[in-house]
Amino acid sequence: MKKLNEGFTSKRALKRKQGGFALAAELTLMSSIMVAGVTVGMTTLRDSLLAEMEDTAEAIGSLDQSFSYAGVRNGHGTAAAGGSGFRDAIDTNAGDGVGFVFVQSDNVEGGL
Repeated sequence: MKKLNEGFTSKRALKRKQGGFALAAELTLMSSIMVAGVTVGMTTLRDSLLAEMEDTAEAIGSLDQSFSYAGVRNGHGTAAAGGSGFRDAIDTNAGDGVGFVFVQSDNVEGGL
């Protein structure tokens, strides 16, 4: 003799058994999407920071530290100080006088 509840119990058990699989699949999919998003975000952050650092280095490298001042003498001619000066030369090893060009990727996979 078959019980009336027997079919419902097995369906509930089957649903409970497969319910965890659906949750695990959703978590796996969400985790994969999150990892891909974080990777893309960190790459973009790295490129932006690098561009800003290079802009800052270019600005500091283009500062001209040359100076000069004329000599001074008092009205009575009893005291005087000679002038002085300094001319800042181009430092080719540090990249002075060299322009910076930021090359952005074209977002084509494989570089085609």
